[in-house]
Amino acid sequence: MSSTKPKAVKHTLFVKFKDDVTREQIEKIVNDFTHLVNQVEPLKSIHWGTNLGIHDLNFGYTHAFETTFEDVEGLQEYLDSPIVNKFAEGFLPTMAQQFVMDYELY
Repeated sequence: MSSTKPKAVKHTLFVKFKDDVTREQIEKIVNDFTHLVNQVEPLKSIHWGTNLGIHDLNFGYTHAFETTFEDVEGLQEYLDSPIVNKFAEGFLPTMAQQFVMDYELY
């Protein structure tokens, strides 16, 4: 671990949606997810994108969602937020698989 203070904390989620999830459902999820930045104070930014398909190393994951926080405490506050938990109630059932990585950015 570095003795340098991290610039930020990232929470990155990779998602493979279930086969029966429609494009419209995914668009609503993305829209709702991006609006969390205005609703959950410790959340500083959200970026998302879809797999470009350049490498065959994506294991079927199609979407990435990257959230940014000032520190680990902000990430934990986000994870514990009733607003985020309500959003997750609709998001989690659409996922066939997910992979999450939390890390400090130096």
